[in-house]
Amino acid sequence: MSQIVLKRTLTLLCGRFGKLGLLMLSLSIVALASGASGWAAGKSEMDTLTKGQVVVSQDTEPSNAMPSVEAKILIAKPQDKVWSVVANPEKLMREEKKVKKVKVLSRAGNKQNVEFSVLMTRLLPPFNYILLQELSGPGLLRFHRVSGSFKDIQGSWRLTPIENGSKTILTYTLKIDPGPFLPIPRWMLLNAVKSDLPGMMMNVKASIDKG
Repeated sequence: MSQIVLKRTLTLLCGRFGKLGLLMLSLSIVALASGASGWAAGKSEMDTLTKGQVVVSQDTEPSNAMPSVEAKILIAKPQDKVWSVVANPEKLMREEKKVKKVKVLSRAGNKQNVEFSVLMTRLLPPFNYILLQELSGPGLLRFHRVSGSFKDIQGSWRLTPIENGSKTILTYTLKIDPGPFLPIPRWMLLNAVKSDLPGMMMNVKASIDKG
């Protein structure tokens, strides 16, 4: 979809959904501006990470029905130190202001049910949902929606050690489907999430640095 067609579509949505449409329009334009040039792979990506920046990419034409976003950040800590915080969602999200509540409801083996309350904007009520997290540590945490807001949520946290294990690349992936009860197209919601990812990943890094 071209940016011209995209903007026309957004304008029509604004007329239909009022303040919500205007909000999503502004978020989507920000996301398009931030992602217009894309990210190069390999050395260019590593150069970006070593500068302390967040690498964000988006799968705009997925093979399945749910598009995805991905964010990477370099953490100057070994994998086990990063994992000790990633595996504890209450610690991981303590610096993220939009996450108003994180609570581990239950743990059994390598699985845990976690309740979240996220305030994306003051114009909308908080999104409340429960995720089932599966820990395949110390390198991978997968999660999916169990109940609450949205039709479907899937994603992961992946840890990749580099420089003889002294540092870790932390990769976050997310697929999200708002479902029929939220008047927000999937791609628009995903663009809004994408625009928030650099700030979220920096907050995650701050939590990991605190240990």
